[in-house]
Formats: sequence, structure tokens, C-alpha cells
Amino acid sequence: MAQNLELVEKLVEKTGLSYAESKAALENADWDILEAMINLEAEGKIKVGHTVEYTTKNSANDSEDEKSGKNERSGRKQESEKHEEYKKNTKSVGEWLKCIFDKGNANCIEVYKNGYKKLGMPVTVFILLLVVGFWAIIPLMIVGLFFGFVYRFSGPDLGKDNINDAIGKATNVAENIKNEFKNTTD
Repeated sequence: MAQNLELVEKLVEKTGLSYAESKAALENADWDILEAMINLEAEGKIKVGHTVEYTTKNSANDSEDEKSGKNERSGRKQESEKHEEYKKNTKSVGEWLKCIFDKGNANCIEVYKNGYKKLGMPVTVFILLLVVGFWAIIPLMIVGLFFGFVYRFSGPDLGKDNINDAIGKATNVAENIKNEFKNTTD
């Protein structure tokens, strides 16, 4: 009986008919709301163009389902936005790394002895060597200064005079220390 009352109320809500008309239509359709709506439409009591929606879910569950659906869509949208932001950031980091890698390959560090070039390598390779074996590379470079090796950078970004002047000063300091050591042992 309570279920029938709910069906009548639902039909009133969906069609805009009176309670009595809705109850009669449901009774004639053996309490099948869909059939009642079809019959009412055929009789011309509800408009043909009028859109009617019916669901078998309880109205209390409907609002919870709608909320969870909205939350789910909102969550998917936020995840999608986060994913797009992550892709954008990853792309910008990747572009930055590519730029650094390209600059490292375009510039070289060169080693000279008595005015002749003995070694040249891309800065990228030099940095990798420093990362892997800094404990060996740095002491070798310092010892090399005392044996007359000169280090210079070349290339569009690092081949600047101010960078090479700084390295030249380090070479001069090593040469002065070497000369002082020779003078004290003589």
C-alpha cells in the first residue's frame, strides 16, 4: 500500500496531473508507472513533447548517487588536470635538460701543453667524469697545472675570455707556487 502511494506521488510529480487522475491511471495499468504514463500520453492527458524521467532507484539514494557521481566526475577532472600539469612540468624539465645537454656538447674543455692541444672533450663528458670520479679528476687537474698543462674552454657559451682568464689565473698561481718551490730548493 505504501509502495502504491509512492507511485502515485511519483506520477503526480512527473506529469503534473492531480492525485486522483494519477491514482486512476496507475490502477488501470496494474500499478506499472511506465505503462500508466504511456496510457496517459495516448489519452492526451500529458503532452507528447513533455519529457518525463523515471527511475527505479529510491529518491534518497538518487541524491546520494548524484552526489557521488558529481564527486567522481570532479575527482576525475582534478586527476586529469593534475596529469596535464605533470605532463607540462615534465616536458619543461625535459626541454631544460635537452638544452643543457646541447650546450654541454656544443662547448668543450681543452687541455694544452707547450701550446699544443693534447686533449679536447665536450663539457657534458667532462661533467659526467666529474660526477663519477671527482676524487681522481680534480687532483689530476691540479697536478697537471704544476706540470705545465693549461685548461681552456671553447665554444659558443663557455669560450668567453672571462672564463678562460679565470682559468689562466689558476694556471699562473700554480706556476708561481712551482717557481717558489724551485727557488727554495736551489
